Amino acid sequence: MVTRATVVLGAVFVGGQVMRTLPHDQTLIFPVGSSFPNAKHFSATWQVPGSREPSGGVTRSFSDPPPLQIREHARLPNGDYIVTIAIEQPKERPKPEASRAAGASAETDAESTALGSGLKTTVERRVNLAGGETMIALPASTSVLE
Repeated sequence: MVTRATVVLGAVFVGGQVMRTLPHDQTLIFPVGSSFPNAKHFSATWQVPGSREPSGGVTRSFSDPPPLQIREHARLPNGDYIVTIAIEQPKERPKPEASRAAGASAETDAESTALGSGLKTTVERRVNLAGGETMIALPASTSVLE
């Protein structure tokens, strides 16, 4: 009787360990459009902490405003992951009428147009995937006037 119980408990334990290492359907949800309504480029990678290579990733470019959410489906084992997210958005420029009203010349407007192409926000999040859907929190968008 004791031997049987030991074998059953051992089988349950080994089965649990094997199930954790098997890939499961995971859905990562990134609320891009609600956090960064002016985003022009989005990329994310995920990897197991301590590994050298990402387990997967996604990249999207937008000519129109981005969708409120990006849902990326992946087959990954359950567990902890580090998600690295990069979002690029254009810098906001003061309107020419406002610049001229503030004493700026047409020369100043041309210089501000030639400056950097945009802002890049990069964040890392540690998440625990357990099958199903996981929302990845993003910081609020920041705007910079030149």
